[in-house]
Amino acid sequence: ALDEQEEQRQAEMQARLQRQNDLMAKLQANVDGIKKGAGDNDAQRALAQQEEMDRHFFEAENVKQNRLKQLRVQNQAYLFKQMDEKDGRKAGDRELSDIQAQILSADTSEYNEVERLKVVNRRSHLVEHSKDIKKQMAYKLVQSQPVMSEAEIMMNKPLLQLVERTLENRERAFPQTIPEGKEDEE
Repeated sequence: ALDEQEEQRQAEMQARLQRQNDLMAKLQANVDGIKKGAGDNDAQRALAQQEEMDRHFFEAENVKQNRLKQLRVQNQAYLFKQMDEKDGRKAGDRELSDIQAQILSADTSEYNEVERLKVVNRRSHLVEHSKDIKKQMAYKLVQSQPVMSEAEIMMNKPLLQLVERTLENRERAFPQTIPEGKEDEE
């Protein structure tokens, strides 16, 4: 009976240990399943996170490329605008230079005409002055020459011819700058 009780206790103990081992195996299997599920879940989460990061990276790269493309287009438009402005300034400068050249040409023509008129006026004044002086000289010559009668001229004819020849020789030796009678032509 003691042995039976002992055997029975031992059988119960064995059964309990067996149940504990079975429960432990189930628990281990559950834990392994949970770990495996969690591991799969972690892998899926990591994969999802990696995919999300890749998607963000590609979106950011796409946005960056679009922005760079937009900046290139803006930069190109700005450069074209600057070139157009430079061409416009060049055309404006050329137009201004043409206007200045026209003004300078008009001023030069006007100056030359004024100078030509000054020369013409000076020459006409000189001619007038020369005429006046010649008139005065002729008048004074007439005033200084005594008037001779016919008898006096006949008596002094050889002397008058000598004076006339001397005056002609002097005139040939020192001709006048403006010949008489030519004043009106100029």
